[in-house]
Amino acid sequence: MFNTNPILLSTLLDNIEKGVIQLPDFQRGWIWDDDRIKGLLTSISRGFPVGAVMTLGAGGDIRFKARLIEGVSDKNGVTPNQFLLDGQQRLTSLYQALRHPGPVSTQDNRGKKTRRWYYIDMQEAVSESGDRDEAVISVPENKKVTRDFGRETVRDLSKPEFEYENHMFPTERLFEPMNWLLGYIDHWSSRAGHPTNSAGDFFNRFNHLVIQPFAKYLLPVIHLDKGTPKEAVCTVFEKVNTGGVPLNVFELVTASFAAESEGFSLREDWDERRNRLHSSHGVLQGIWGDHFLQAITLLKTQEGRRQAIRDGQPANRLPPISCKRRDVLNLRFSDYQEWADKVEKGLREAAKFLESQFVFGRHNVPYNTQLVPMAALYVELGDELVPANAAERLAHWYWAGIFSETYGGTIETQYALDLAQVAEYVRGGPQPTLIVEASFIPERLLTLRKRNSAAYKGIYALQMKNRANDWRSNQPLSLRAYGAENIDIHHVFPAAWCRSSKPAIPPRLYDSVINKTPLSKTTNQIIGGRAPSTYLKRLEKDMGRERLEQALKAHWLNPAHLETDNFGHSFIERGEAMLRLIGQAMGKEIGSGAEVFKEALTSAGYSEAYEEEEPEHDPMGDTS
Repeated sequence: MFNTNPILLSTLLDNIEKGVIQLPDFQRGWIWDDDRIKGLLTSISRGFPVGAVMTLGAGGDIRFKARLIEGVSDKNGVTPNQFLLDGQQRLTSLYQALRHPGPVSTQDNRGKKTRRWYYIDMQEAVSESGDRDEAVISVPENKKVTRDFGRETVRDLSKPEFEYENHMFPTERLFEPMNWLLGYIDHWSSRAGHPTNSAGDFFNRFNHLVIQPFAKYLLPVIHLDKGTPKEAVCTVFEKVNTGGVPLNVFELVTASFAAESEGFSLREDWDERRNRLHSSHGVLQGIWGDHFLQAITLLKTQEGRRQAIRDGQPANRLPPISCKRRDVLNLRFSDYQEWADKVEKGLREAAKFLESQFVFGRHNVPYNTQLVPMAALYVELGDELVPANAAERLAHWYWAGIFSETYGGTIETQYALDLAQVAEYVRGGPQPTLIVEASFIPERLLTLRKRNSAAYKGIYALQMKNRANDWRSNQPLSLRAYGAENIDIHHVFPAAWCRSSKPAIPPRLYDSVINKTPLSKTTNQIIGGRAPSTYLKRLEKDMGRERLEQALKAHWLNPAHLETDNFGHSFIERGEAMLRLIGQAMGKEIGSGAEVFKEALTSAGYSEAYEEEEPEHDPMGDTS
């Protein structure tokens, strides 16, 4: 099924240039950066191994859509006889640096796109004390190296004579050095007192130490014959690809589908679906092809289990509901055709659900991964999720997943439990394991300070869902307002005021989510760094006292504590209100956090703030 042979690098590059070797279209794009290209050239110049490559014979049962390696000119539909499965990044880098007639399109170490030419410093390369790593250099597209923001040129290689003068050998001449050699010798022989044979001797040493290692360099090539089964190709491709970025499931399934279908491109099909989903619902912009395939696999394996039950298979032999890597790889093209439209619709319904929970925009989605089982549940349940009781049960599962922070790791097993248990729960069955075991400790509120946490994003959404209005316009914090009024989460007691208060309030308290709430950009500008007692007077002019108090209560805030700038009492009450609402969202009781919050305040010197009498206002009171 396979053989291994060493092949000259120059021969491989010839075959790439002719289109004899091409890429299967599912391969990712070329992504190597400037430093890795220089490192690769250095290794080959020293005769070091750079790893094997793998090819697959074309023309068998496996039919891939082919594409030329980046940098190769169009060969007018040349049909390849080999596909490059492993070694794309290395061979593309070598082709572009050694054969491509132009600068190499790469990126710097910050990921910024750039175009570079590659050279070998001849003097550094042949010197006994030289450093070969330092000998391989790259220069900008104009071949000029500058400093002082481009005002001073320190090296100019824009003309051949400048290359000769600086002893800089262009890498694209390594396999055909003669013309450059003649120009180099002629350049130096024209110098008074510089013998021609001196330049020739120097170049001979360079030829022996650098050019010949490239000319004689052999790469081990593992070649799979064209009769290799597609399952074996996918497995080998998964296990041995060494491109520097792990191949994901989507790319592997793309290969598998290409083997089954005539002219179907999973990549193109998904791009169309993704564009439709992303453009219609901002919350779906974090959904990608592997998520889509996982949802399909969940439904396909569930159907397989149901069929096994109908066939009378014993319980201990029933296939599981699953979407682990191996299960996704086992998808057939027919499975995709059966479920793809349904899952796309399920994702749309899932997006509407998120928006009903006041989760707006891609960056506010706590877990994109939780959308995988949710989409499958909408396919499974359909109109069964329309009744209020059913929707409420789905919401309990959703919020329990967020506040237990369940979906942040490897959770394919959880997906399978969700599809089975949540569907049963919605239909009137017992609570899913996720809800039963979910917990949220009060201390977590103290550590939620940045929006990259799922629980932080969840609390942000719950605040908007809690009938909260803006403090200036009195407009509900809806999807429309979110987009039109630049709604974001802001400090209640401003950071500047907290830092200047006596005693100063530390960032671990004032940056806690307890001291943050969603407001419009304009309202936040009015708040500025002012004390609450000050900015409330300004806001009262726009809202009126009664409306403003109602708006504050809907944000779980006690107006009395803001009017007296009482950070401590406000902090405890608001933290307790948050815990109650989180518990309601999860459908279970959460214990009090008052003592935890008091301890945090005591350590910050705010013990006097909560020793007063209980306030008359209940921030969780009627806000209608």
